[in-house]
Amino acid sequence: MERIPDKLEIPTKKRISVSSYPKIEFDISKEEIQSLLDKKILDDNLNFATDITTKLTDPLSKLLYATSWKNGDLKKVKHIIKGIVDSENENSDQDDALVFYQFGKYLTKVVGQPIIDQQVIRAYGIYTSIDNGEVEKLRKLEALDKTHKTIINDYKTWLTSKNLKRELKNEKDYTYYIDKLLFATGKTIKFRKPRNTNSSLA
Repeated sequence: MERIPDKLEIPTKKRISVSSYPKIEFDISKEEIQSLLDKKILDDNLNFATDITTKLTDPLSKLLYATSWKNGDLKKVKHIIKGIVDSENENSDQDDALVFYQFGKYLTKVVGQPIIDQQVIRAYGIYTSIDNGEVEKLRKLEALDKTHKTIINDYKTWLTSKNLKRELKNEKDYTYYIDKLLFATGKTIKFRKPRNTNSSLA
């Protein structure tokens, strides 16, 4: 599977950088989230408690919290947490921050819960589309929102369907490798406006 991008001659710059996004080997359970609620590290809305900085003791937690704080990402974490809590619920009313929400589901390592983003959904959507107009629309896709929930669910169903060989699905965390391939494919086929090469004459 790792050699497929080479066979397809997908440029290296279009692929996921393993140094920037190394494979996540850990998982996070609903019980671990509950323990954060019990310790009042999270509030009832799944946000970090306002006094969390007084409770962080190990340097790794401090560094990661500080990075999220500096990037303005603290409010995004609750969507990841909600995804973890909802990992076995496919009838969610979640309509925003779908990429973060689904990432939370992926972190539980529950079968059939992949990473998603615009690149992956673009590639999958074009793969399954028979409508040229829809293909052009997907090539211009910039962000995922609630209008894409159906295609996201279709993608998740496809990942556990008989359309994929049993040997592939028997591979540990096989959706990670599919994600890498579809990410590179989706990035490669994304519509880009042609550069204006006209130069003005003096």
